[in-house]
Amino acid sequence: MKKRPVVAILTVILVIGLLSAGISGCGKKGGGENQPGQGSQKAYSFATAGTGGTYYPMGGAIASIVKEQGIDISVETSGGSAENLRLIQSGQTDMAWANASEIYWAWNGQEFFKDQKIQDFRLVAFAWGAAYHWVSLQESGIKTMADFAGKRVSIGPQGSGSAIFGETFLKHMGLWDKVKVMYYPPEDMADGLKNRTIDVMGYFSRVPWAAITDVSALTPVNLIDAPSEGEQKGFGQKYPFYLIQEVKSGTYKGQEKDIKFYNNPVYLVVHKDVPEETVYKMLQAIYSDSGQAKLRQTHKAGEDMTLQNALLGMDKLAVPLHPGAEKFFKEKGMTIPPNISSSS
Repeated sequence: MKKRPVVAILTVILVIGLLSAGISGCGKKGGGENQPGQGSQKAYSFATAGTGGTYYPMGGAIASIVKEQGIDISVETSGGSAENLRLIQSGQTDMAWANASEIYWAWNGQEFFKDQKIQDFRLVAFAWGAAYHWVSLQESGIKTMADFAGKRVSIGPQGSGSAIFGETFLKHMGLWDKVKVMYYPPEDMADGLKNRTIDVMGYFSRVPWAAITDVSALTPVNLIDAPSEGEQKGFGQKYPFYLIQEVKSGTYKGQEKDIKFYNNPVYLVVHKDVPEETVYKMLQAIYSDSGQAKLRQTHKAGEDMTLQNALLGMDKLAVPLHPGAEKFFKEKGMTIPPNISSSS
C-alpha cells in the first residue's frame, strides 16, 4: 500500500515528460527548422491558386526543383495573388506567386489594399506573363464588352488577381453594376461555360489556357479583344503595369485572327524573414540546367522563367528584392535597379 503514491508520482512525471516532448515539437507553420537529431529538412509553405490554372503546377515544379537543395516546400491551393500576399503578411505562408498589380497596390496600400499596406514580402524573381482571357460561347452572341450587360460573368475566385482585374476593368468600362458577377475557380470555369451556368469566363493564365482548349473542342467560342475597347477609355493610361499581349491566330481552335489581351506579370515572392541562404539556394536550383528543364516540362510558362528575364519589370514596382536574390543575381553579373536593392 505504501508503494502506490510512488507509482502515482512516477506516472505523473512520465505524462508531463511526454506532453513536454509534444509541445517542444510544435512550431509555426512554414519556415521552421526541425530539432537536431530528427533528420528532417526545413519546411516552407508555398501559396499558389486553384489547381486549374498555372500557379499550382508551377508551384509544384519549384518544390520539386529545390528539394535537391535540401529545401522542403509544401504547395498549397489558395484564392490567388491578392490572398497570397495577405497570407504572407499574416505569417500563414512563406512564399507565393503574385501578380504585378497586386504587388504594387499591396505595397503602397492602394486600390483593393487601401489603408492596409502589406510590406512583409520581398521580390525574388520574374516568373511569367499571364494574359487575361475573356471568353464566351459563339452561340451567346457576346462579342464585345458592351454585350456583357445583363450576363453572368465569372472573373475568378474572390481575392485572386484575376478577380481584382476583372472588377477593376469592368468598373472602368462602366459595366460592374450591369453584370451578374460570379467567382468560379479556374478548374470549374470550363464546365460552367459548357453547362451554360455562366455566359462569360475571365481569368489570368499563360497562353494557351487549358479551359479554352477544353471548351472549344466541343463548342465554338468567342475570344473578346478587351484592349481594343479598354484603351479607348484610357485603361492602360490609368493602370500602366497591365501590359498588352498579342496572341497569334490559330493559338486556339477557331481563332482566325490575332487578338490582344491585357497581361499581368507574375513574380515569385517570399516573406522577408525567409533566410538569405534559402532564397540563394532556391535560385541556384531554379536556374540550373535541370531546374530550367523541369520548368519547361511542367508548363509553357516555364519558358519565361529564365535568368535573362529574372529582374524584368521590377523597377516599375519599386518593391525591395530579397537579400538572397540580390546576392545571387549580383554574382551572375546582373545590375540591380537602385529602387529595388535591399541594401538601399
